[in-house]
Amino acid sequence: MPITDTIRERLGVDIGTFAGANVSGEIPLPDDFINRLIAQRLSGHPQVQAVRVESHDGDALVVHVVPRARLLPAMRIVAQIESQPEFPQNPILLLRWSMPAAGALAMFAAPIVSYFKAMPPGIRMDADRIAIDVRELLRGRGFEDVIGFIRRLAVHTRQGAVMARFELGL
Repeated sequence: MPITDTIRERLGVDIGTFAGANVSGEIPLPDDFINRLIAQRLSGHPQVQAVRVESHDGDALVVHVVPRARLLPAMRIVAQIESQPEFPQNPILLLRWSMPAAGALAMFAAPIVSYFKAMPPGIRMDADRIAIDVRELLRGRGFEDVIGFIRRLAVHTRQGAVMARFELGL
């Protein structure tokens, strides 16, 4: 059910009644929550056994990837938020990733990373960057009606959680 219908049903008024309203907030997404979502999506994945995310202060994430192939080592990937989405014209969150401590093992990254080329709609990898189309992700998860209300969105990290700061407007 669209959010506009939910508001009409629960409050008994049309959302247009609140024209000019702005709502802002911050939603913490704890690492445990993110990791449960990833585990659900990876269930039965042919090449990747597990992915675990650790959020750190300073817009940094560490991603641990465990491949199913026993010959390939587990990998530690560091991702840094490089740029924020700008609604409505450019809803892309951009991350840059690297494997700083991998040394010679970094050569194993290419085959594993290639498995992620077939990412869910809204997520695209290109060389050392990951582009996340927030609009497409919301649309793919049934939140299409929320997209038009987003005025600002910023994604940051702190130890143990990804923080989504938002402003919605009517």
